[in-house]
Amino acid sequence: MFAKVLLVVMLTLPVLAGAGEITSIPTNRKLDVIKVKRGPNPYRRMYAQAGRRLGPWTIQIAEVRIDGAKLIALAEKSPQEPFLRVLREELKRPFDKDDFLFFLDDVLLAGRKGLRSKPIWVPSGRARNAGILIHPDDVFKKDKPRLYGQDLRPLAIDKPEPQTDLTPAEDGAVLGPNWTTRYKNPIGEEAKLKALVEQAPSKTFVARVESLIKQLRAQGCQVVLWTTVRNRHRGYLMWGAYMLSRKGNKHDVIRAVRLLEQLNQDWQLDVPIRWYHPGGWRMTVDQARMMADTYDVTYASRRGAQKSRHYDGEAVDLSAVGLPRSLSLTAPNGAEKTFDLSDPEQTRDLCLTPELIDWLEENFVLNKLRKDYAHFNDAAKPTEVDLKGEPSAPKK
Repeated sequence: MFAKVLLVVMLTLPVLAGAGEITSIPTNRKLDVIKVKRGPNPYRRMYAQAGRRLGPWTIQIAEVRIDGAKLIALAEKSPQEPFLRVLREELKRPFDKDDFLFFLDDVLLAGRKGLRSKPIWVPSGRARNAGILIHPDDVFKKDKPRLYGQDLRPLAIDKPEPQTDLTPAEDGAVLGPNWTTRYKNPIGEEAKLKALVEQAPSKTFVARVESLIKQLRAQGCQVVLWTTVRNRHRGYLMWGAYMLSRKGNKHDVIRAVRLLEQLNQDWQLDVPIRWYHPGGWRMTVDQARMMADTYDVTYASRRGAQKSRHYDGEAVDLSAVGLPRSLSLTAPNGAEKTFDLSDPEQTRDLCLTPELIDWLEENFVLNKLRKDYAHFNDAAKPTEVDLKGEPSAPKK
């Protein structure tokens, strides 16, 4: 009986680390602080209530600053419009209105237990994996949606360290965020595209990517070219951090570490990292989580770590959010289409819009990896014509 009571208490308290620093909050799928509203416009009324309770306390989520005033403004914005459409248009992110509300409630509850006014940071990758933002699984694997708080797992709320502020890890260093700067990607969009020009087998790949980026930006979209060419060592580290961050016991952590050490040799990488933290398996998982957050990983796989198309200049990680209600595109092959994205359920996110992805695959000669949020492969076959700078034929 005592053990059960202790478990309940542990699940309702913020998690502490170091000198009293709060690094995560408990989660659940119920409203403990926000009162459930009935009748017309229940979401607007509950979000307004959350805003009043949040007050000046600020949350940074998916690079968007949220405070009480912003929530109240959202609740009052365009009352004739569906609230979900307002939420996604104003914040320019594919928020899940239910899961976002559950998250806000958990923040408010943690505030009553000592978190009040402390910084809250949930980067985009963490928010997608937690279900606060729409995850690729919600769109492409509808039988397995991401539901915030479903497994009662604590949600990390600490701010990932910017890679630009980190000193590269030295040989023999234990896992952690500093490894994210040991094998760097090209920095800046111009450098990323230049690296792609130098390495891509298809000489039209860069032109197709640039055309898409230019058209999206011209229509008000927020576009980020995250990655083009990637170092193989970096891909291995990203997957290792992601995999370890998801382990829940000592046995699984030790098995994962042994696998990573073996593959480090088998793939002839010789990355001089210590995967197991001297502080034990829990510290290993925590450092892996911080490392994965600094990379901002949504999904990674063993196959991708070994044979990613990024290594040979045949893939890009590209995202675009804040898509307009009507989006018009012209493809390199001359095809034109206007997409009606006005439905309130539309994510208004390039990587989460199946009809848009299907058209890009056919007409921009790309292949979208559905599991990986921002990953697009080049689907063009290099040919003699292509090497002269002309478009190559799409894969059949």
